[in-house]
Amino acid sequence: VLVQARAELLQTQTADIGNVVDERQVRDLPLLGRRYSELALLSPGVVVAPGGITSRGEDTFFNANGNFATWNNYTLDGADNNSFSTNLQERSPQVVQPPVDALQEFKVQTRTYSAEFGKAAGAVVNASVKSGTNSYRGSVFEFFRDETFNANTWDNNRIRKPKGKFNQHIAGVTLGGPVARNRTFFFGDYQATRLERALTQTATVPTALMRTGDLTEFSGSMVASNPFVPAGCVDAAAKRIAAACIDPVAAKLVALYPLPNAPGTSNNYISNGILNNTIDQFDVRVDHQITERDKAFMRYSFQNTDRREPPVLDDPVASGDFASNILIRGQNFVGGWSRVFGSAVFSEFRFGYNRVRSDSVHPAFGVDANAQYGIKGVPNDPRFYGGLPHMAISRVTRLGGPFFRPQFQTSQVFQFAENLTWTKGTHNFKFGFEKRRDLVTYIDLRSLNGELNFNDGQYTGFGFGDFLLGLATVQRLTLFHQPDLYTDGWQGYAQDSWRATPSLTVNYGLRYEYFTPMFDRDSKLTNIDPATGTILSASGDGSVYERTLIRPDRNDFAPRVGIAWTITPRIVMRGGYGTFYQQTDRYGSESQLGLNLPQLVDASITATSSAVAPAFTFAQGFLPLTPQTVTKSIVQWRIQDPDQDTPIVHQFSIGPEVQLPGQMVVAAEYVGNRTRHGRRLRNLNQGIIATPGVGPVVFPYAQYGFGSAFLEQIVTNGRADYNALQTRAQRRFASGLAFTMAYTFSKAEGDFLDHLSAGGGATGNFPKNAYDMAADYGPLPFDSRHRFVSSFIYELPFGEGRTWNPGGIAGALAGGWSVNGILSLSSGRPFSIGATDRANTGPGRRAAADCTGDPLPSGFNQTRDQWFDITAFSAPAAFTYGTCGYNTVYGPSSKSMNLSLFRTIALAEQRRIELRVESFNLFNWVNYGFPGSNASALGSFGKITSTQGDSRELQMALKFYF
Repeated sequence: VLVQARAELLQTQTADIGNVVDERQVRDLPLLGRRYSELALLSPGVVVAPGGITSRGEDTFFNANGNFATWNNYTLDGADNNSFSTNLQERSPQVVQPPVDALQEFKVQTRTYSAEFGKAAGAVVNASVKSGTNSYRGSVFEFFRDETFNANTWDNNRIRKPKGKFNQHIAGVTLGGPVARNRTFFFGDYQATRLERALTQTATVPTALMRTGDLTEFSGSMVASNPFVPAGCVDAAAKRIAAACIDPVAAKLVALYPLPNAPGTSNNYISNGILNNTIDQFDVRVDHQITERDKAFMRYSFQNTDRREPPVLDDPVASGDFASNILIRGQNFVGGWSRVFGSAVFSEFRFGYNRVRSDSVHPAFGVDANAQYGIKGVPNDPRFYGGLPHMAISRVTRLGGPFFRPQFQTSQVFQFAENLTWTKGTHNFKFGFEKRRDLVTYIDLRSLNGELNFNDGQYTGFGFGDFLLGLATVQRLTLFHQPDLYTDGWQGYAQDSWRATPSLTVNYGLRYEYFTPMFDRDSKLTNIDPATGTILSASGDGSVYERTLIRPDRNDFAPRVGIAWTITPRIVMRGGYGTFYQQTDRYGSESQLGLNLPQLVDASITATSSAVAPAFTFAQGFLPLTPQTVTKSIVQWRIQDPDQDTPIVHQFSIGPEVQLPGQMVVAAEYVGNRTRHGRRLRNLNQGIIATPGVGPVVFPYAQYGFGSAFLEQIVTNGRADYNALQTRAQRRFASGLAFTMAYTFSKAEGDFLDHLSAGGGATGNFPKNAYDMAADYGPLPFDSRHRFVSSFIYELPFGEGRTWNPGGIAGALAGGWSVNGILSLSSGRPFSIGATDRANTGPGRRAAADCTGDPLPSGFNQTRDQWFDITAFSAPAAFTYGTCGYNTVYGPSSKSMNLSLFRTIALAEQRRIELRVESFNLFNWVNYGFPGSNASALGSFGKITSTQGDSRELQMALKFYF
């Protein structure tokens, strides 16, 4: 329950750690995307998730106290507001996010010891939409940005390219008032966002020489001869492929690449395609006083997003990346009824429902490019055809559509919750129960349009050379299937806030959670018994295990305790401990038992060496696939450990909070986490190297007929730890000034990574060695050892009612000004040094380099061209895993300053006009991205060629309050 009254500055009743952001902070602080979730970053222990905050219309992901960004729990007016889609295709953890002008308040609890909260182990973000009052009040606003006022990007400046287009309008209206005075009230809002902006992206494209077959610009040597390359086609000494031998399909495809517009052979093309983002959203809330004891409310929120992303290679058919056209529709409804039973008992019931549909298609969706360019064997199904297969080609940017497009996902959550509060003497008891059902139906399949791999260069020595000859080492194709899944959850808790003495408050409670594994409505689930290799199929009835093939964890008890000890009227010592479970699975298609044979065919054919015929040629096309013709050794399997533990996080903190004169409070706290049973991926069938450095490789499940197939398994044995010193200072608004400051010194380490968090995906969540996963223990991708953030709201002391009032016209012109800002400083984040995989143990493995020295020896000068000593690393030998650990090198630090200048002009009868100018990244600080981290790619290894975040942007706004 969100309390809108002004809270006590010193927290003497709870050990919770968090930040209450009031209506003025939400409304006045400069927010780059005008999303209230950005204000969570003002709290100690909170860092921006890898990827940062941009003005591209995406939501803000953040890590709180060492937890993963997808582990946060979002509620809106007390109802669940979390997306339950399999892979967060909508790029937001929230179903809807109302405009900041519609919010009364929101509260970020980065550490809570109340048993009331559960289901997730991260921060709890509680937002509340405004209610109407007995007066009609509202606002009309327009926010505008244009490239004229913006700084050019770093990428454009380095090649002397002018600024790209940027045009954004955010306009809206709010209105609240009475339907029947003192009884029924309404509030509504509408906001429209229209964004067009040039999106600077970097690619590596073949030079004019390379397109003719002249590969002299590539380092390394060519293969002199190969039985699958016609004689006379390759001149290894001259590093040339005869023009007559270039495959005609490849010749047409290579023409899709633009010519370089930047120097060199790596990152030599910079595109400025136009990103279009259209968002329409509204909220409607009605509050009704039924009787003196009974209140009810309802709210409905709607948000529709139409996002069109430009491909890095400009041409929609060429694409080259994960550019998509995305249509997202989110809806959230909540209805609540509260009743007061006498003076000691209060009941609150809520029903919540949310639904989000996210459709994501390739920019060339609907274009039969396969027929146009002569690629055969791809099913021509109008539900998903369009564009080219995804083609990975070493040393140049991939060609064709994203391999996970199209995607269509619809998730729903039904929630019933009852909370009862009972006050008796020095005890404040609270009891609650919640029943929920989460549903999702989706198409989230890889390679529906085909996938080809030319990365290895097995036949010519260069992947691009293999591509010119049309010789792929891997072909992959998936046939259509749409699972329809649901899970049920029951949660209950008992909580007591006990005022043991006038100076000591103890909060203690117990929570229990039970969530079933995923059911499929048609029981189309398949798993593999790890002990015997037996393929198991779900039944339509029977026990939970028989229907889901996973035994549920029925042991999720979560005790909580917190203590607040008032040492003096101005000093409180607070501390607590609690266990939290992460119930929501965030593993995309990787965890779905419905994506296996016989209901799904996801087959790949690999040419394991240069002595084996290519897996694909353009002349041959894709091989025909049916569930009856494929064998289990050429398909990917997605399996789960049938005996899983729910991920658990042990959270604790202790520290003093001190109230100072001048409406100020300061605090210093130790905050820690211990995460156990973390979900992670491994290849159950990873090859075993008989003799390191020599081989051969033996695949353990070949004995069961799986050959070298990829058995992608989820297990729950991950570990992560977080330790931090968190300090904060806050001044409540008084005498025209309010500010917050937070500094965090922390370390976040672990041996697993949530798959959908930035830094995961692809092989980011796979271990280096599936048989020694604990060896991957190291800094997590969001580990930022030092972070300082400060915000302020300052009314300039001029004009009527202020310290200096010259009176007359001068006083009128000088009055009504305020300055607001947010300053953020963060140390660098870690990254791993990788290399070409030489272990030959199969897919689903993080390929590491060999560490042979100190990457930052004494006296080493870090520059953009050499961020670390590249001689400290080398490519590993064949049949070895590489010796480098996980995230052993740190990237550049980052900083930003956002500032706004307001002028408020008072009119008659509580009407006023507000003019504002806002600058994001005021000083145009350049925040560099990570350097090249692949020790096998010497051209880019150790060099920084990209930035993170945006250049300086200015925003103008006009608001009218009435």
